[in-house]
Amino acid sequence: MTMPMEHPLEDDKCSTNHLSDVCDETVGLLMTYRCNLDCTYCYISKKQDRDMTLETAKNILRPLLSKSGGIVDITFMGAETLMAESVIRPLVEWAEAGTWRRLFRFLGSTNGTLLTGELKQWLTRHRHSLVLGLSYDGLPSVQQSNRGCASEIDVDFFIHTWPMQPIQMTINSGSVSQMAEGVIYLLERGAIVHPNVAYERTQWNKKAIAEYGRQLNRLIDYYIPQSDRPRIMQFTHNLTEYALNLEMDSVQPEMCGAGNGFQVFDVDGSSYPCHLLSPLVLVGEKLEIIKSGKLDQTTDFSDPRCRCCPYRSACSTCLACNYIYRDSFQKRDATHCEIMRMDVKAFVKMEVLRLSAQSEFTPEDALEVKAIHKLIQYDHSANTRKFR
Repeated sequence: MTMPMEHPLEDDKCSTNHLSDVCDETVGLLMTYRCNLDCTYCYISKKQDRDMTLETAKNILRPLLSKSGGIVDITFMGAETLMAESVIRPLVEWAEAGTWRRLFRFLGSTNGTLLTGELKQWLTRHRHSLVLGLSYDGLPSVQQSNRGCASEIDVDFFIHTWPMQPIQMTINSGSVSQMAEGVIYLLERGAIVHPNVAYERTQWNKKAIAEYGRQLNRLIDYYIPQSDRPRIMQFTHNLTEYALNLEMDSVQPEMCGAGNGFQVFDVDGSSYPCHLLSPLVLVGEKLEIIKSGKLDQTTDFSDPRCRCCPYRSACSTCLACNYIYRDSFQKRDATHCEIMRMDVKAFVKMEVLRLSAQSEFTPEDALEVKAIHKLIQYDHSANTRKFR
């Protein structure tokens, strides 16, 4: 039995035209354990031939779409999402044809290697129902070294079909020396770029961290004369917030929705806190501990080493990777601590250059100048804490 709609959905039954709207609920569908690549930084140790059936996916979504509420985000997840194309396509069409009580959006990511001409036509027709983001590591040569991917990928298709969806560019210690060139390559093609440092078991050495800083400086030189280019996340910080953090002693917030407002459904319909904390990645005792509800029982995600850090409110972490690589949801990655400090340092440099070129300050600029002074003092203080 279909339910009456509470929201008029007009021509499309979803809300991907309003990607900035906050969703009320988020779920992930672990569509497949299969992947056609073998990336150097992949968190999946062993690929498996397991897929979600269309009927299982419908049974998961039917009650979610039929109940009252705001927007629900439905994220296709996996190893490689498009390995499950034969289920994803009829599922999207089924959802579009239904009469539901709430708005929805389908989201997903892909390595882009499985696109055919016919699939691109289908994705174009359904682009208002499904936003598919490209995971692409900047330069074709880095694609080869990181992913073993020699095939040509139609990057422009993603840029033109979903222009507001950033391209996810993963950086590891082996490719960091080509980070700036890769970001510029994609920006010059008209993309929005989201460069992120991979969560890996092995920490970066000092040489790789220093190289990351040099790459940020190269990007500052690129951005200064071309301020119209979309900024990467490394150059979007709230320095005033960080300065205020120096005056407060507070616990770290949970940085993701795992176990709190987000759930992932495995191929058999079982629910897990996220895809990394599922049988896709975990086995044995670690998986059994997750099944017992350990994450649900955890209320404090603070790492004691971060308590006095001004960047703690925005510094990224992955609860799942902390657990997988360091056996604790709280124990953060030392690499990302150093990366965050490099990011803020580079952003401060960019803001100083911007402020120096202005004839007068706005009230917001004046607050930022005060914040910069406080953060520089913190960075040079003998009390600055290092992760080890």
